[in-house]
Amino acid sequence: MIQFFQQPVVIVAFIAAFASAALLWLAINLRMKWERHFGEHGLPEGDLLKELIQKINESKKRLDALEPRTEELEKFSKVSVQKVGFLRFNPFHDTGGDQSFALALLDQGNNGMVISSLYTREGNRVYAKEISGGRPKQALSDEEKKVLDEAMSQAHE
Repeated sequence: MIQFFQQPVVIVAFIAAFASAALLWLAINLRMKWERHFGEHGLPEGDLLKELIQKINESKKRLDALEPRTEELEKFSKVSVQKVGFLRFNPFHDTGGDQSFALALLDQGNNGMVISSLYTREGNRVYAKEISGGRPKQALSDEEKKVLDEAMSQAHE
């Protein structure tokens, strides 16, 4: 058997037979995939081709109709609340629990507001401070700065 494979002609013939078998398997596999997608007759024809073209045209019309709506939604989403920071805290040690809070609400451009509520035994005070481009228009407390930083750290595309 060793002498059989030492002859160059036999080796080349063996490699050629193996390559032919691999190519035959590949061709059969590709043909089966082609027929699964396009049927036994190759490319779609007749009513099937007309139906495919009609579906493509209908899809294009629907896509064209959706495009302006999508653009409008994208414009709207830029000024909608997208980033939120929230913190409950206790500003006074003589009251029970974290009844106070700070809330940052920002759009894509870091515009919005920080709302804070300070709870005391005598009452509750609510403050709203405008944020433009990530910068407050009024001075912020430490808690308000923390929620603003939290909200601005949220990445949105």
